[in-house]
Formats: sequence, C-alpha cells, structure tokens
Amino acid sequence: MDNLRGIFPATVSTFDMDGRFDAVSMRQIVRHQIDAGVHGLYVCGGTGEGLLMNSKERQDLLETVLDETRGDVTVIAHVGAFQIPETITLAKHASEIGVDAISALPPSYFYKPDEISQVNYYKSIAQVSEVPLLIYNIPQRTGIAMTESLYEELIQTDNIIGMKDSSGDIYTLGHLASKWKESVIFEGEDSLLLPSLLAGAIGGIGASYNIMPELFVQLWEAYQGNNIDKAAKLQARINEIIRALLNSPDLIGGIKEILAWMNLECGPPLAPNRKLNSDESAKLRQTFDNIGFFEK
Repeated sequence: MDNLRGIFPATVSTFDMDGRFDAVSMRQIVRHQIDAGVHGLYVCGGTGEGLLMNSKERQDLLETVLDETRGDVTVIAHVGAFQIPETITLAKHASEIGVDAISALPPSYFYKPDEISQVNYYKSIAQVSEVPLLIYNIPQRTGIAMTESLYEELIQTDNIIGMKDSSGDIYTLGHLASKWKESVIFEGEDSLLLPSLLAGAIGGIGASYNIMPELFVQLWEAYQGNNIDKAAKLQARINEIIRALLNSPDLIGGIKEILAWMNLECGPPLAPNRKLNSDESAKLRQTFDNIGFFEK
C-alpha cells in the first residue's frame, strides 16, 4: 500500500454547458494535477459531484481518468451513492477496470443507520471489490461520526484498510492512527494537513488541492524532509488561500471559477451547486488578487 500516501486532489469533474460530462476538459484537469507532482487522484467524491451524476456518467468519467493517468499516479474512486445497490455496482466496475482503491460515504444522507448497519454496508462493498476500501468519515455532512468501536470492527474486515477523515478531529485521528498503525488514514480537512500528518495521517485528500496542487506537494516534501518550519509556512499560505476561497458563496462554483482563470475550463457545477454570478465572481477575483494568488 505504499502507493496510498501523499497528496491526492479531490478532483473536480468537468461538464459542458448542458451538464454532460466533458472528457476533453477532464483530461486537461488530470494532466495539470499530475504535472504538479501529486501522488494520486480522488475521483467522483463530493468535490467531484459524484453523488449528482448517474452511474453511467461516473463510470465514463473514471474510465477517462484511468486512460489519461496511464498508471502515472494512484487513483481512488469514490463509489458511494444514495442507493446501496448502485454503490455495489460502482464498486465492482471500479475494481474491474483497474483503480488502486475505492472509497465510500456511509448510507446516511437522511436515514441514520446504526453501527451494525454501517458494518454490514461496508462489508458488502469490500466483498465485491478486488481493491482496498477506504471508509469516508465526514459527520458534518452525513450526521454519523466514526467511533473507536466502529473503526475497530471495520479495520479488521478483509479489504478495508483505513479511511478518509474529513471530520477535522485531529485528536481522534491521532488516536486511531496510533492504535492501528497499519491502517491508512488520509486527512480530508485541507487547512489541517500538517498537524494531521504529525498526528499520524499518511497523506491528504482535499478540494482546495485543485487550485494549488503545487503548494500541497511542497508541504508534503518539506514534511518528508523533516523541514517542519518550511511545512508550517506553506500550511499558513495554504490557509490564507482557503480563507479567500471561502468567500465564494458556492465552494465548487468558486473552485471552477478559479480554475477557469487558470485556463482550466471545466464547465458549470451541477445543481444544486451553481455558477457564481458576475458580482460574486468579481468579488472573488479581487480577493484572490489581493493575496497575490496569480502572481508567479
């Protein structure tokens, strides 16, 4: 599992003006991130709007990404869906076409399954996949938080190797990483990457990586070189940019707007996400100009 570590953008998905998947633009996004030195891509997650796409679109997108990467980087496919049978179908497809790992949100967008239901759910995915499975912990979205007892049972399941943790709870992340040292935990809260690495995370998966992959790669390299002062300065700069990004009333719309300014057009977000209006776009651009984002 040495390939499951490092910097993984939660890659945006690209669409034309009618909301259809745009394979040409997707290849450009993928190539840009690879050229920046990232170690892998996390595809069809929340940032990638996977939950807003149908199964065929998600499969087409994933096949496009794998064709473009050609094994240059690790690919993790998020397969979580609103209906469990769809998740199972996506998990089978992803493992059959050659992804390195899969990940899935718990089935908890309205109903709140207990720990027995969550164990059954993740085991059903692990059983149909030929590649490792990462749990996805993001309680602020799902309403379900990872507990020590749940993690212990899941991590003992064949093919479940760890989780993407977007809770922002470094204390619990550090505890789980220390107790189950062989497990793989990615930090999903971009502003906390460095402290999470120090606590035991083996890498990061994040939305803001799309607009500044080089900075995250530099932070990772500084950390790996035990240059913590440099890593801390990079985290501070990253957090300054994240604060500017949060001025966008729609996060994915804002990320796509910034990518377009970087000559990486990826089309509008899918509803209920939305494109920024002209006033919102102008305000966001001014904010990014003020912090020198576009200066070389």
